Amino acid sequence: MKKTETVEVARVRGATIVKIVTLGSVIGWALMSSLFGVAALFGVEVIKWNGAYLTGLAGLLASPFVGAFVGLVFGLLTSLFAYAGLRFYSLFRTLTVEYIPSENQVQTNIITVSESGV
Repeated sequence: MKKTETVEVARVRGATIVKIVTLGSVIGWALMSSLFGVAALFGVEVIKWNGAYLTGLAGLLASPFVGAFVGLVFGLLTSLFAYAGLRFYSLFRTLTVEYIPSENQVQTNIITVSESGV
């Protein structure tokens, strides 16, 4: 298991929050909606588009896109509230973020030796 690292930040940028929350929401909703698409493939009326239910192959193909759209809307709204909450929190305290570094991350603890050898 990889070792986690911790960094303390004064404030998280809004773009970072939007990327994390929206990406997670879009992928999650698209996957869940794809399961509904499998049900629609077998005739269950669960995918609705323009007032009509899509069943069969049309329901299976449309379901991930419907889910991604719903995830995008919810993700953007949620990230707006998360940004406002974290911005308010940062007025009083710093935020500690725990993360697992990637394999390509450059080592930040660089030791420098002066020319005098000290």
